[in-house]
Amino acid sequence: MFDTIESQLYAILVASVTILSVMNPFGNLPQFISMTEELESQVKQYLFRNILFTSFIIVIIFIFIGPFIMKYLFKVDLNDLRIAGGLLLILVSLKSLLFTQRHNSKAQTNLTKSELLSQSIVPMAFPMLVGPGTLSTIIILIEVSGLMTTLYAVIASFLFMFILFHFAATIERVLGKLVLHVLSRIALIFIMAIGVKMIIIGIQSIIEV
Repeated sequence: MFDTIESQLYAILVASVTILSVMNPFGNLPQFISMTEELESQVKQYLFRNILFTSFIIVIIFIFIGPFIMKYLFKVDLNDLRIAGGLLLILVSLKSLLFTQRHNSKAQTNLTKSELLSQSIVPMAFPMLVGPGTLSTIIILIEVSGLMTTLYAVIASFLFMFILFHFAATIERVLGKLVLHVLSRIALIFIMAIGVKMIIIGIQSIIEV
Protein backbone atom coordinates (compact mmCIF):
# COMPACT_ATOMS: atom_id res chain seq x y z
CA MET A 1 0.00 0.00 0.00
CA PHE A 2 2.75 2.43 0.99
CA ASP A 3 4.72 1.48 -2.14
CA THR A 4 1.68 2.34 -4.24
CA ILE A 5 1.21 5.70 -2.51
CA GLU A 6 4.91 6.48 -2.84
CA SER A 7 4.91 5.59 -6.53
CA GLN A 8 1.84 7.77 -7.12
CA LEU A 9 3.42 10.69 -5.27
CA TYR A 10 6.62 10.21 -7.24
CA ALA A 11 4.67 10.19 -10.53
CA ILE A 12 2.89 13.40 -9.50
CA LEU A 13 6.21 14.98 -8.52
CA VAL A 14 7.83 14.08 -11.84
CA ALA A 15 4.82 15.36 -13.80
CA SER A 16 4.79 18.59 -11.75
CA VAL A 17 8.48 19.20 -12.43
CA THR A 18 7.88 18.60 -16.14
CA ILE A 19 4.97 21.06 -16.20
CA LEU A 20 6.92 23.69 -14.26
CA SER A 21 9.92 23.27 -16.56
CA VAL A 22 7.77 23.95 -19.60
CA MET A 23 5.81 26.82 -18.02
CA ASN A 24 9.14 28.29 -16.81
CA PRO A 25 7.89 30.38 -13.84
CA PHE A 26 11.44 31.49 -12.95
CA GLY A 27 11.88 32.73 -16.50
CA ASN A 28 8.50 34.44 -16.68
CA LEU A 29 8.68 36.02 -13.23
CA PRO A 30 11.34 38.63 -14.09
CA GLN A 31 9.52 39.38 -17.35
CA PHE A 32 6.23 39.86 -15.50
CA ILE A 33 7.95 42.10 -12.96
CA SER A 34 9.51 44.23 -15.70
CA MET A 35 6.18 44.49 -17.52
CA THR A 36 4.48 45.80 -14.36
CA GLU A 37 7.34 47.69 -12.70
CA GLU A 38 5.50 51.05 -12.82
CA LEU A 39 2.39 49.67 -11.09
CA GLU A 40 1.58 49.63 -7.39
CA SER A 41 2.17 46.47 -5.40
CA GLN A 42 -1.55 45.79 -4.86
CA VAL A 43 -2.25 46.15 -8.58
CA LYS A 44 0.61 43.76 -9.36
CA GLN A 45 -0.82 41.16 -6.98
CA TYR A 46 -4.25 41.58 -8.57
CA LEU A 47 -2.82 41.02 -12.04
CA PHE A 48 -0.65 38.06 -11.02
CA ARG A 49 -3.54 36.29 -9.25
CA ASN A 50 -5.89 36.70 -12.18
CA ILE A 51 -3.23 35.72 -14.72
CA LEU A 52 -2.52 32.52 -12.77
CA PHE A 53 -6.24 31.81 -12.42
CA THR A 54 -6.81 32.30 -16.15
CA SER A 55 -3.83 30.08 -16.99
CA PHE A 56 -5.13 27.41 -14.61
CA ILE A 57 -8.59 27.43 -16.22
CA ILE A 58 -7.04 27.13 -19.69
CA VAL A 59 -5.01 24.08 -18.64
CA ILE A 60 -7.93 22.41 -16.79
CA ILE A 61 -10.24 22.82 -19.79
CA PHE A 62 -7.55 21.49 -22.11
CA ILE A 63 -6.96 18.45 -19.87
CA PHE A 64 -10.51 17.27 -20.58
CA ILE A 65 -10.90 18.29 -24.22
CA GLY A 66 -7.28 18.00 -25.41
CA PRO A 67 -7.20 14.20 -25.84
CA PHE A 68 -10.54 14.31 -27.71
CA ILE A 69 -9.23 17.01 -30.06
CA MET A 70 -6.04 15.03 -30.65
CA LYS A 71 -7.68 11.65 -31.33
CA TYR A 72 -10.90 12.53 -33.10
CA LEU A 73 -10.55 16.01 -34.57
CA PHE A 74 -6.97 16.10 -35.84
CA LYS A 75 -6.41 12.30 -35.75
CA VAL A 76 -2.80 12.44 -34.55
CA ASP A 77 -1.19 9.96 -32.18
CA LEU A 78 1.09 10.45 -29.20
CA ASN A 79 4.34 10.09 -31.17
CA ASP A 80 3.29 12.77 -33.68
CA LEU A 81 2.55 15.10 -30.78
CA ARG A 82 5.85 14.28 -29.07
CA ILE A 83 7.85 15.25 -32.15
CA ALA A 84 5.81 18.40 -32.84
CA GLY A 85 5.81 19.43 -29.19
CA GLY A 86 9.55 18.77 -28.88
CA LEU A 87 10.30 20.93 -31.92
CA LEU A 88 8.08 23.66 -30.53
CA LEU A 89 9.82 23.63 -27.14
CA ILE A 90 13.23 23.87 -28.81
CA LEU A 91 12.16 26.77 -31.04
CA VAL A 92 10.48 28.68 -28.20
CA SER A 93 13.52 28.20 -25.96
CA LEU A 94 15.92 29.33 -28.69
CA LYS A 95 13.80 32.41 -29.36
CA SER A 96 13.77 33.32 -25.66
CA LEU A 97 17.50 32.71 -25.34
CA LEU A 98 18.53 34.68 -28.40
CA PHE A 99 16.00 37.51 -28.34
CA THR A 100 15.10 39.56 -25.24
CA GLN A 101 11.75 41.29 -25.34
CA ARG A 102 11.45 44.75 -23.83
CA HIS A 103 8.20 46.11 -22.53
CA ASN A 104 7.13 49.65 -21.72
CA SER A 105 4.93 49.64 -18.63
CA LYS A 106 4.74 53.42 -18.11
CA ALA A 107 1.72 53.67 -20.40
CA GLN A 108 -0.13 51.21 -18.16
CA THR A 109 -0.21 53.44 -15.08
CA ASN A 110 -3.32 55.34 -16.22
CA LEU A 111 -5.38 52.22 -16.93
CA THR A 112 -7.98 50.72 -14.59
CA LYS A 113 -7.55 47.24 -13.09
CA SER A 114 -9.98 45.68 -15.55
CA GLU A 115 -8.25 47.37 -18.49
CA LEU A 116 -4.85 46.23 -17.23
CA LEU A 117 -6.13 42.68 -16.83
CA SER A 118 -7.68 42.57 -20.31
CA GLN A 119 -4.37 43.75 -21.80
CA SER A 120 -2.29 41.40 -19.65
CA ILE A 121 -4.12 38.11 -20.22
CA VAL A 122 -2.47 38.09 -23.63
CA PRO A 123 0.50 37.70 -23.59
CA MET A 124 1.08 36.99 -19.87
CA ALA A 125 -1.38 34.12 -19.36
CA PHE A 126 -1.24 32.95 -22.98
CA PRO A 127 1.20 32.31 -24.56
CA MET A 128 3.94 33.30 -22.06
CA LEU A 129 2.82 31.14 -19.13
CA VAL A 130 0.58 28.63 -20.90
CA GLY A 131 1.60 28.20 -24.51
CA PRO A 132 1.37 25.48 -27.15
CA GLY A 133 4.36 23.71 -25.59
CA THR A 134 2.57 23.48 -22.24
CA LEU A 135 -0.63 22.19 -23.81
CA SER A 136 1.13 19.53 -25.87
CA THR A 137 3.09 18.46 -22.77
CA ILE A 138 -0.20 18.13 -20.84
CA ILE A 139 -1.61 15.76 -23.47
CA ILE A 140 1.56 13.65 -23.41
CA LEU A 141 1.43 13.45 -19.60
CA ILE A 142 -2.20 12.31 -19.76
CA GLU A 143 -1.26 9.53 -22.19
CA VAL A 144 1.82 8.46 -20.20
CA SER A 145 0.87 9.08 -16.55
CA GLY A 146 -2.93 9.13 -16.61
CA LEU A 147 -5.61 11.77 -16.20
CA MET A 148 -5.68 11.99 -12.39
CA THR A 149 -1.89 12.10 -12.01
CA THR A 150 -1.74 14.93 -14.56
CA LEU A 151 -4.59 16.76 -12.84
CA TYR A 152 -2.89 16.55 -9.43
CA ALA A 153 0.40 17.63 -11.00
CA VAL A 154 -1.25 20.69 -12.56
CA ILE A 155 -2.80 21.66 -9.22
CA ALA A 156 0.56 21.23 -7.44
CA SER A 157 2.35 23.25 -10.13
CA PHE A 158 -0.07 26.16 -9.90
CA LEU A 159 0.05 26.15 -6.09
CA PHE A 160 3.82 26.48 -6.35
CA MET A 161 3.50 29.30 -8.88
CA PHE A 162 0.89 31.08 -6.76
CA ILE A 163 3.33 31.15 -3.83
CA LEU A 164 6.18 32.20 -6.13
CA PHE A 165 4.26 35.07 -7.72
CA HIS A 166 2.73 36.15 -4.40
CA PHE A 167 6.22 36.80 -3.05
CA ALA A 168 7.54 38.12 -6.39
CA ALA A 169 8.61 41.50 -4.98
CA THR A 170 10.40 39.88 -2.04
CA ILE A 171 12.14 37.35 -4.29
CA GLU A 172 13.29 40.15 -6.59
CA ARG A 173 14.74 42.10 -3.66
CA VAL A 174 16.49 39.05 -2.17
CA LEU A 175 17.86 37.49 -5.35
CA GLY A 176 18.06 40.52 -7.62
CA LYS A 177 17.15 40.77 -11.30
CA LEU A 178 20.49 39.33 -12.40
CA VAL A 179 20.01 36.07 -10.49
CA LEU A 180 16.44 35.75 -11.77
CA HIS A 181 17.69 36.33 -15.30
CA VAL A 182 20.36 33.61 -14.91
CA LEU A 183 17.75 31.18 -13.48
CA SER A 184 15.49 31.85 -16.43
CA ARG A 185 18.33 31.11 -18.88
CA ILE A 186 19.14 27.85 -17.07
CA ALA A 187 15.47 26.85 -17.13
CA LEU A 188 15.35 27.44 -20.89
CA ILE A 189 18.26 25.02 -21.38
CA PHE A 190 16.32 22.33 -19.51
CA ILE A 191 13.24 23.04 -21.61
CA MET A 192 15.31 22.51 -24.75
CA ALA A 193 16.57 19.21 -23.29
CA ILE A 194 12.97 18.13 -22.64
CA GLY A 195 12.13 18.98 -26.25
CA VAL A 196 15.06 16.93 -27.57
CA LYS A 197 14.04 13.98 -25.39
CA MET A 198 10.44 14.17 -26.63
CA ILE A 199 11.61 14.10 -30.25
CA ILE A 200 13.96 11.15 -29.66
CA ILE A 201 11.25 9.11 -27.89
CA GLY A 202 8.74 9.90 -30.64
CA ILE A 203 11.10 8.89 -33.46
CA GLN A 204 12.18 5.70 -31.64
CA SER A 205 8.55 4.69 -31.08
CA ILE A 206 7.67 5.24 -34.75
CA ILE A 207 10.69 3.20 -35.90
CA GLU A 208 9.88 0.34 -33.52
CA VAL A 209 6.34 0.17 -34.83
